Amino acid sequence: MTGSRALLRFAMWMAWATFALYVVYIATLFAGGVATGVPTEPYLATAEILTAVGAVLQVVLFAAIHATTRPPTRIFSLIALGWMFAMATLTVAVHVGQLTVGRRIDPAAMPQLRYVFGWQWPSLLYAVELTAWHLLFGLSLLFAAPVFGGGGRPAVVRVGFYAAGALCLIGFIGPAAGNLSWRFIGVFGYGVVFPVVCVILGMVFRDAALAEDGRT
Repeated sequence: MTGSRALLRFAMWMAWATFALYVVYIATLFAGGVATGVPTEPYLATAEILTAVGAVLQVVLFAAIHATTRPPTRIFSLIALGWMFAMATLTVAVHVGQLTVGRRIDPAAMPQLRYVFGWQWPSLLYAVELTAWHLLFGLSLLFAAPVFGGGGRPAVVRVGFYAAGALCLIGFIGPAAGNLSWRFIGVFGYGVVFPVVCVILGMVFRDAALAEDGRT
């Protein structure tokens, strides 16, 4: 990675902030009872806000990755940023829609709208959410992986991005085939592997910032 010390440190903190947000998000879900079904309120609303904020944060992180990528592989970081931006656009729209419109609809009065706003399959917004986090997010990680060449920590990030991206795409088979059990493969990719890799990613940026200090 290359760039000014300030830019590299900014990217470092974005990577670690992403990990921290995932930790808070997962804790919120379990506090709301996700293990037994859809989380209860206000935990569900909090999780939806965290999802929207996290998506924006990840766009910033991937913009930082692109800004610090060396020219030979910048095409990959640019494509990765594009997919991440598309993912964030879809998921933010879904969760803003749920927070502002979905909660103002009486499901007893209009039960047919559960096929639009419900978190049970089939649901239109659920399908959009799965497309965002399994297809688009997976593609973003796969294109970002080649940016991190060499051995050591960059190699860990590269392998981790490939693994998380592949798991996300495999998980997308579930919605496409009508069997949502497959989606948990993708959930493991973006919900466990990716945030752990973000810790290592922050170290990569930290190492690059320290190297930049040594050159000045």
